Amino acid sequence: MPTPTNKRTIFLYSLEPWGDMWYSKHHYAASLAKNNKVFFVSLPERWQWSDLFSFKVKVREVKEGLSVVEYRNNLPLRFLPNWLADQVTRLNALKIRKLVPEGEVIHWSFHPTRVLEHNTLRNANTRVIYHVVDPYQSLRNDSSFAKRSDLVVAINPWYLEYYRKLNANCFLFPHGVRAEDRIHQKPENSLSDQWGKYAILATGLSQFVNYDLVIKCAKRYPDLRFLILGQLFPLERHLEELRDQLFALTNVTYLGVKHPSELKELVHGAAVGLLTYGIEPTSSIPLTAGRTPLKVLTYLAQHCPVVSTNNSYIIPLENKGHFKAETEEHFVGLIGDVLDGRLNLDSAAVDSYLDSVDYDKLIDGILTELSHVIERRETEKAISSAQRSSDSATASLDTRTLVPKHSPILIVSNEGWDGPRYSKHRYAIALNAFRMVYFIDPSDHWRPSHLFMPSIKKRVTPEGISILSYRNAIPLLGGALGPLNDRIISRRIRRYLRREGEQDPVFWTFDPSRLSAPDHIGAYLSIYHCADDHAFKWRGERMLAKDCDHVFCIARDLMPRFKKFNASVHHVPHGLAESDMATGTAHEHSEVSQTGYGLYIGNINDRHDFVLWEKLIKKHTDITWMIVGPVKVSNKTGLEIISGKYPNVVLKPLVSYSKLKDLIANAAFGFLYMKRDHPANRISSQKAIQFLAQGKPFFCSWFSEYADHKGLVNMTDDHASALAQFAEWKANGEAPSAKEQRLEFARAQRFKNILDNLPFRF
Repeated sequence: MPTPTNKRTIFLYSLEPWGDMWYSKHHYAASLAKNNKVFFVSLPERWQWSDLFSFKVKVREVKEGLSVVEYRNNLPLRFLPNWLADQVTRLNALKIRKLVPEGEVIHWSFHPTRVLEHNTLRNANTRVIYHVVDPYQSLRNDSSFAKRSDLVVAINPWYLEYYRKLNANCFLFPHGVRAEDRIHQKPENSLSDQWGKYAILATGLSQFVNYDLVIKCAKRYPDLRFLILGQLFPLERHLEELRDQLFALTNVTYLGVKHPSELKELVHGAAVGLLTYGIEPTSSIPLTAGRTPLKVLTYLAQHCPVVSTNNSYIIPLENKGHFKAETEEHFVGLIGDVLDGRLNLDSAAVDSYLDSVDYDKLIDGILTELSHVIERRETEKAISSAQRSSDSATASLDTRTLVPKHSPILIVSNEGWDGPRYSKHRYAIALNAFRMVYFIDPSDHWRPSHLFMPSIKKRVTPEGISILSYRNAIPLLGGALGPLNDRIISRRIRRYLRREGEQDPVFWTFDPSRLSAPDHIGAYLSIYHCADDHAFKWRGERMLAKDCDHVFCIARDLMPRFKKFNASVHHVPHGLAESDMATGTAHEHSEVSQTGYGLYIGNINDRHDFVLWEKLIKKHTDITWMIVGPVKVSNKTGLEIISGKYPNVVLKPLVSYSKLKDLIANAAFGFLYMKRDHPANRISSQKAIQFLAQGKPFFCSWFSEYADHKGLVNMTDDHASALAQFAEWKANGEAPSAKEQRLEFARAQRFKNILDNLPFRF
């Protein structure tokens, strides 16, 4: 750490203002101020007309030893076009630059602040740290800000995995606790003395709080005082009524916002600390960019046991101070267990963990990593170009094209992200392990309002995939204006990626109906992945076949038609993740008869041979036939099957992909009988390999992809043969080696094997 005579200058940027309500950025600011000159910069307050002529910053000192910086936007940003908002932001950066001294300066930002997007505050002596504590992945400038930062600090493993694809200098540092915020002895005349025995809920009182659950707790324990602290946020009427009901209870007291010094006294005196949101599925690692355990540490720092609806992701403290509820009733019961002494806080375990996340230690670690990053950068600059050339010449004998590390992958899909998972979704997730993936959803039909919706929207999935959506710029008129619309949209996507700091994208399309000119997006590498037999009905399919660097075919039977257009045509089949191959969890299903259940998963539409389905269902009434997926059926026989006519048929809605494996693992077999007169029904099936990955027998119509694998699936188009095959299997079973044959085939279809053998490498 620097000495008092050699202090660093650190500008710390926060969305929340300096005040009594403290978040992690406030704790970092106060801790950094002990050994550094710290300027705390939050967002300007709401715009006023007088701000038109505001060209200065206000600086005030606070008792924690840091300077709070206040400035005003000269124009209201929310109403400005991007180019004008950028100019206002540049002007704000000029205001802040007046405070920047000569020498080394660190800009430490807890959000992708716009004032650091320009070079106004950046020079050879400035360093930028992006400290990710909240889910900002859907913000327009999040990716570009992370890429341009010298260091990215991630507070949990989900953020670490996501941001490492944007910036190699990304490191994991969890939330911390200041040593001065840990007290183990009750001070004299403590604020807690007047309340007797009480529970405490300290949080922002927003729409995310489970007010109904807190009401249940207060009613279950009428002799326990419930102290509630935190800022009141505007709510929808029904939530505001619930919050008012809570505050009206005789054993509930709302104390408003308290300074951290007062808060810690109140927490220290509490019998139990509460975290009350929606019940979160229990997990030891975060599965999405969600809540973080800062409030847990606030409680535990005072040796106050925590009952929570949410995961803490602090494995050493689970059931040793943090008690996670599985249901709301369980939550209410856990409070009683703590109050009655059946659950106790393990002081040694809590103190040991808190010692490891002391803010001074975390700050020292972050600044050490920053210095290492700068040292590595200087070393890399010193390496001569001749040495780099020598290294690259001897590094590898692999002559395939190497996709640059900075290249994102654009997946263009004819099916949106929110729905059944097909190959395009699964390839997006698999490729996300190598590069940042943008998944471009199909657009809705054009409407006049789209003329005023030119922007590209982004949201980030729990898997870390960035979903891009857009509106068609003009009506397609039956496809006549499709190429012009594609050119406009491609230019918008290219401009959007440039703003995100992306360059040299890999264009990987599964959709021949749109965006069929990779050059318009500025693709470094382009792939057309044919996952359906489109039979060249789309004009764009021929264009993609000619213009893309590579054509991938999901089935070998599709390859010959493309070889006259492209010299690089490859068999790249449906793939399996490692999780697909893991043994599914066996458990009881109400649908399981003595013989087991047959399972269909996927879209339920008129492409299916419902006549054969009906024959099997009627002939084998002792078997439960489970049908899972969204329904869009007009066929008379199909409607009868899904309408409840047959008691041995169970219809279930679409389930999440994560639950399909267990559903398959508990099935006796899978089935997929399609109409033979539809070309797309004749090549391959993602559903088939999902069943093979669990070693399950599969009964289906004829698919060319499995024709050379005798016995792999029970495959026929003839009704009589299908009925005979199924009856034979049901009566006599199958060869002992059949399951292993299916698993062996599935292992070869794992994404690791597929992606290792592409005509290029990551």
